[in-house]
Amino acid sequence: MKHIELLNLLCRHRKLLDEAYRQKKLLSIPGELEEIGLFSKVGGYYYLNEIYFNFIDTLLSRADFSYIAEDFDKELKKLLELKEEYKLNKSNYLRDLIFKLLNKIYQGMKNRDKRLLGLIEKLENDEVSELEFLIKEAKSILGDVEEIMVKNEQIVKTFEDFLEFGDFKGFIKDVLIDIIHLNQNIDSYLKRLREFISQTEKKRRFNQKLFKIAHMILNEDSEIDNFLITKRFVFKQKIEFVPDSAYIDYEKAKKVIGKFTKPRKIKESHVKRDLQEVINLIDLKGLIKFIEGSEDIFKSIIEYVGKIDKELLNESVRVFVYILNHYDKKLNYTRDYNEYNVRVVKWKA
Repeated sequence: MKHIELLNLLCRHRKLLDEAYRQKKLLSIPGELEEIGLFSKVGGYYYLNEIYFNFIDTLLSRADFSYIAEDFDKELKKLLELKEEYKLNKSNYLRDLIFKLLNKIYQGMKNRDKRLLGLIEKLENDEVSELEFLIKEAKSILGDVEEIMVKNEQIVKTFEDFLEFGDFKGFIKDVLIDIIHLNQNIDSYLKRLREFISQTEKKRRFNQKLFKIAHMILNEDSEIDNFLITKRFVFKQKIEFVPDSAYIDYEKAKKVIGKFTKPRKIKESHVKRDLQEVINLIDLKGLIKFIEGSEDIFKSIIEYVGKIDKELLNESVRVFVYILNHYDKKLNYTRDYNEYNVRVVKWKA
């Protein structure tokens, strides 16, 4: 069967596939869908192939708690073996095999990023599951993501090692900035998971206290009676209600309810600049003149950008990758790393 024929088949049975995706199993299906392996019969039901679920969930950035993130250990090991072979024999077969593995890892990282985002959003939006279960799942996911962070550093180093080969240099430089962004995403996922665990544990502790008090009230505990009889409830400070400024006109509200409200300070959010805008701001000609002859271009970029505008320092990595892409012939790639854990690249003398 050709690819276009397969697409036509799926399109013809799209309603049945949608039903199978939602219900997980069906009582009957057209025989041609079983013949191509899209369904498997177990007992009296037809189950949709897990590959189809993975394909759809990846495209739609979805994941359930059974999702296990890929670490690409086998692919990396194979890639290192092929690299050593390629040093001795630069055959077209080996080159194509390496390209295939590099692209598989790169695409796999992008797909994994989508699934992880879907998984974290599922955690954050879950209002049905018990808190104990959510905390357990979040800690498990956190452990996986921490391992991914370490593994990603190995992937970056392995990819950078292929810069020494002219056949792969262009591809590596094209995907390197994307991989750096994926690593930044992983860092943000770690922060979201830790915050989720912290807040959910607080909610659990509060619920436990609330349950204890409710139990005491239902059982007419004497401690509750004594508390209500002996305690005097006095407000020791002014009560202030702080609504979001996006939903209330404070000037109008003050006229109605007096000075019981105050605006909440909101941090200004910084929109990420376009790369070309960053390059224009730093004066590319001035930068090139500054880094000519540099023994460590990344450190020189940090020094130069810091003199112009310290707010642009967080753009140093993007500027560094821009220089790698546009001035490759003038650069020497060493095997050393600086204190920022960035490959030391020198300007040719």
